[in-house]
Amino acid sequence: MDPIMLEDQGWAMYNPFTFVFQLLANYGWYLLGATGASVYLIHKLKPKYESWKQAREDAEYHKDPDKTLSRMEAIQRARERQQRMLEAASLLRALEQQEREEKKRQEALERLEKYGSKSGDRLGSVDEDYLPLSGGASTSSYRPPKRSACSRGGCGR
Repeated sequence: MDPIMLEDQGWAMYNPFTFVFQLLANYGWYLLGATGASVYLIHKLKPKYESWKQAREDAEYHKDPDKTLSRMEAIQRARERQQRMLEAASLLRALEQQEREEKKRQEALERLEKYGSKSGDRLGSVDEDYLPLSGGASTSSYRPPKRSACSRGGCGR
């Protein structure tokens, strides 16, 4: 057989999944170590990079006071825009709350008209004929409390 033909057949027999799995089998620990080292270095170097970038930006603004002024004006405009949006949202919510309260009041008035003034009585209202300490029943209504496991010290001790 021709050696060139054997090489072509060898590559033709590989499929992409087999290639990836063989690569991971041969070099997996190296790839894992390189990934871990990269994550560690990025974690350690990112704060230093950010401080260097901030120092460079601050030096640029110190050299050109017009940039500092324009930056402060842009920040102020953004704050004013956010304040206007907040006030508009607050006003809208207050109006919605007022409408809900008005609707609830109207519904209560409609119920009052529909069911009469008896629906306005509340539980526990004073009834002139009721005397709670008079013992109006002929039999005693006292019942001793139920026994519980707590009386023997079983609850939470």
